[in-house]
Amino acid sequence: MFEVTGLKVNYGAIQAVRGVDFNVQDGEIVTLIGSNGAGKSTIVKTISGLLRPSAGNIVYDNRGLTHLSASRIVGAGIAQVPEGRHVFAGLSTMENLKMGAYLVPRNEQQDVLDNVFDQFPVLKERRNQDAATLSGGEQQMLAMGRALMARPKLLLLDEPSMGLAPIYIQKIFDMIKTINSQGTTVLLIEQNALQALQIANRGYVIASGNVKLSGTGQDLLADPAVQKAYLGG
Repeated sequence: MFEVTGLKVNYGAIQAVRGVDFNVQDGEIVTLIGSNGAGKSTIVKTISGLLRPSAGNIVYDNRGLTHLSASRIVGAGIAQVPEGRHVFAGLSTMENLKMGAYLVPRNEQQDVLDNVFDQFPVLKERRNQDAATLSGGEQQMLAMGRALMARPKLLLLDEPSMGLAPIYIQKIFDMIKTINSQGTTVLLIEQNALQALQIANRGYVIASGNVKLSGTGQDLLADPAVQKAYLGG
């Protein structure tokens, strides 16, 4: 379904991603784990068209994405939930959600909205509330709901647990599993390696802009190197 090969990304003279290869099959949850600064968010921003690679290819559904604009990538069926949530302050929850549906025909938006409210009932309760006044966990749900309003086939989640209270972290990962079970393929970028690998079909360990290890979620959980570096074991 989705394949990245030889991906290199630079920030000026600094090479942040150094020839990364990975793939995501239809219906999977695949996670990229690694420490802060490993290059994970750079990879997802490049997939979304927010950064341009210096080398490599990104192919989705047999279509090259490397030179497409961010809006055309969304139109192709890929939506990103950004690190830090980035909800629009000064706009209501409902207005934030509608921002995610700008490529969806207007006569179909209500059905998509109803599905999002079914997934995140708290957003329906808070639909008229300024997004900036929501709790961190609610804002993360809003960011996820906004991305789902685009009806993506592939959902990119960049550090969804960052800065959340433990009770919300578990809720967010449960929601990721539910979204996946309903037919959306997920690429999950996450520092919380334990939670990510527990729900992932497969994972890749990113360090210094390279893939260092890969395997099933369970195999990586059992790997002594992963346990030592990321699981406190």
